[in-house]
Amino acid sequence: MTGARAACASVLLAGIALAAAFLAGQPARANGVPQLVKLTYLEGISNFGPRDAEGVLEFSFSEAYARVDVKHLPPVAGYVYEGWLTGGAAAPFRVGTIPTGPDGIGVLDTRLQGLTSYDYRIFVVAARPASAPENQLPATISIAGRFEVIADDGSSPRGDVRPGTLPDTGERPAESLAARIARTAFTMLAVGGLAFVALRFTFARRNSA
Repeated sequence: MTGARAACASVLLAGIALAAAFLAGQPARANGVPQLVKLTYLEGISNFGPRDAEGVLEFSFSEAYARVDVKHLPPVAGYVYEGWLTGGAAAPFRVGTIPTGPDGIGVLDTRLQGLTSYDYRIFVVAARPASAPENQLPATISIAGRFEVIADDGSSPRGDVRPGTLPDTGERPAESLAARIARTAFTMLAVGGLAFVALRFTFARRNSA
């Protein structure tokens, strides 16, 4: 009986581990190496705001996210700072609003929602006046930075990669409690069946000995 109990215990422990993995497991995400872009007041592009303003853009097309940190960029009455991807054949893409405090420090951390192209070469921090349309890149540009375009073969010297398809930035719907219970019950039923088979196999071996 000791051998049968050991076999059943082994199967049950394996089943419990499998059930826990089903309940807690989440799909793995790709680890695209992000690009880092220094943002400064660029002659020929920048035409608004303090010349000592600067920042850093961290982004990844493969991970579909962007983070912008700026400093020396205090708020200006009647204007809103925004991050934009531009400089390529594709239409400028608005990344999001960059709120800044009186100390001139601001942060934007966001997903690249609605991205339809990778054909961009410049990231700019634009100052949109209240009268300007929200879906158009404003003419008033503060700091900016250039970055390398992802190659056609899907690679980049900076480490970021171009996915085979544009990233889906929507969140996967949460699984309902009923579905989780049903999946766990099915898993445990399968484990019970394996334990029963192991038990019968052990008894058969003992009786034939």
